[in-house]
Amino acid sequence: MIFAPIALSAFILFFLIYPKYDKIVSVLRTARFDYLFYSLFFANLSYFLMGLSLWETLKIMRYKISVSSAWAISLVSTSVNYFLSTGGVSGFAVRAHLLAKRKVPYSICITSSVVLTVFIYLVLDLIILQGFIHQFLKTRDLTNQLVEGFIGAIILLGVSMFFVSMLYHHHFRSTWAKRIYHMVNHVVYFFSKKEIPREDFNLFESQLNEGITRLHEKKYELPKVVGYVTLDWIANILALYFAFKAIGVNISFSKLIVGFSFGMIMTVIPILPGGLGAMEAAMAAAYAGMGIPWESGIVAALIFRVFYYIIPALTSMFVYLGLKMSEPGYHYENLEKKLLKKSHHPGGTDYDI
Repeated sequence: MIFAPIALSAFILFFLIYPKYDKIVSVLRTARFDYLFYSLFFANLSYFLMGLSLWETLKIMRYKISVSSAWAISLVSTSVNYFLSTGGVSGFAVRAHLLAKRKVPYSICITSSVVLTVFIYLVLDLIILQGFIHQFLKTRDLTNQLVEGFIGAIILLGVSMFFVSMLYHHHFRSTWAKRIYHMVNHVVYFFSKKEIPREDFNLFESQLNEGITRLHEKKYELPKVVGYVTLDWIANILALYFAFKAIGVNISFSKLIVGFSFGMIMTVIPILPGGLGAMEAAMAAAYAGMGIPWESGIVAALIFRVFYYIIPALTSMFVYLGLKMSEPGYHYENLEKKLLKKSHHPGGTDYDI
């Protein structure tokens, strides 16, 4: 189940690259190393800004971790999402686990994830809309690509509004929390014949509401999070821009955004890890439709894939080991005292709990 999606993506990439292998190689040979360095730099900067947005969100909710830990956790959890095609669940589970080791409750982890998801999709939606509107005003031609792009932007806006409703409407949030709780219990029972106790869910829900309350108390600090998310997307786009520059393609802002948007939409396909194969095909097709040679589009998309996905994913393996080694240790002496606490037995003798 883990490797089948990767094999499917490799199969798609093979049929994308093999028919025009010679042209793709010739384009790669002309790549400039200075622009490749810039592309790699902005790809890494994107992950750093991702970590800053997580750090700022947790700080608003009164749970402080170091900036380096926030960056490392963001890198590892995002990389897991790219390789395990579970619609973001696997990455969230890893993030929750690593934050819990740093004494951040699961409910706060969910709250921070929801907040970041809202801003990520809202900012991306605004970027996509701006790009498509700019392209339409420039060409005055309402093509199928533009129509599909507007539809995709509307879908993203709907996802954003769903999460906004979760944040600001208590009844809506409570209803969906209960639905998710029952759904998860069905899955857990199917695999283990056990269920999550109702008391644990009630505790989780109260912590979640507490986290959102704290968020509302410091709502004027949220623009910092929005700023980090916006800079994250800008760095992301610049990584692709310099990938094009590296192979000698000068591309306009509107064309860059349109192709980038189609690629990002493909990354949410749940059966493919990070949209591998589908993203490259969508980008190359979109740029080819705007007059950029297909092989140049696929090479730029592949450079972007390597710098933004593959290299960080390999780096995250070592970062994960560092996170595990730096986890706060348990206070075994205090734990031992609690376990050896004396209690008076009704029969008149003491025993160890």
